[in-house]
Amino acid sequence: MENKNKIRIIPIFTYKNNVLVKSVNYSNYRNVNSILPVIRLFNKRNVDEMIFLNLEDKIDYNLLENFVNEIDYPITYGGSIQDIETMKKIFNMGFDKISINSLLYTNIELVKKASSIFGKQSIVGSIDIRKIYIKNDTNNIDNNFTYKCYYNNGKIDSGLTIYEHLENIIKSDCLSEVIITVIDNEGAFSGFDTYLYTSLKDFNIRILVNGGGNYNEDNILKTIKNKNIYGLCFSSLFFFKQYTPNNIKQLLIKNKINCVNKHLC
Repeated sequence: MENKNKIRIIPIFTYKNNVLVKSVNYSNYRNVNSILPVIRLFNKRNVDEMIFLNLEDKIDYNLLENFVNEIDYPITYGGSIQDIETMKKIFNMGFDKISINSLLYTNIELVKKASSIFGKQSIVGSIDIRKIYIKNDTNNIDNNFTYKCYYNNGKIDSGLTIYEHLENIIKSDCLSEVIITVIDNEGAFSGFDTYLYTSLKDFNIRILVNGGGNYNEDNILKTIKNKNIYGLCFSSLFFFKQYTPNNIKQLLIKNKINCVNKHLC
């Protein structure tokens, strides 16, 4: 079925302290720049929202206040969220959504409670997955594989496949949408995993695609063909290559695909 959704183009900013950082496959993090000058630049570009993921074990609320004051677009925050009071403080500062990862495995009841308080439209699930090849009876790896979910920044194996995890999330009815990051592709410019997203096409949940984005037109167009894809997330492509959100939107417009704020391109 043709995807008639208005596709959103979303930069993701991962940071430690006040420094924007990037990795490859969630390892070998390197500093990119102080984060505030970068978000000021992106605030002038045709993005649809911004997502901030804090990699520290504590939350710098002064920095979050700077984000809110500097940005004119909808903003999402994720990282070190463990209780309702923290969520309430973040929303009261002016954030539109929070992103939840580890709690989806360790305390789904808390996420349900948060959904009942703040509304599920305010909560985004963040899912990190790895492509795992399965050995056959002769102990050789063949073409059989699955996608396993990890949390705590990709360090802990949840024991669940992406399909099992999504079924649990849908059953809980506590999220508006999910960001799916393929750790194997993250920061590698290898392209989105089109096989994965095709295999998820029948799940009744809104999906934001992340991990491995590059400017391969065929790869982008194949990724967004399914009706439950609502957005494309990029970081390295925008930070290290000569591409902007407008480049992505112009590609979509050229191929008669709906996108947000296309009149600004």
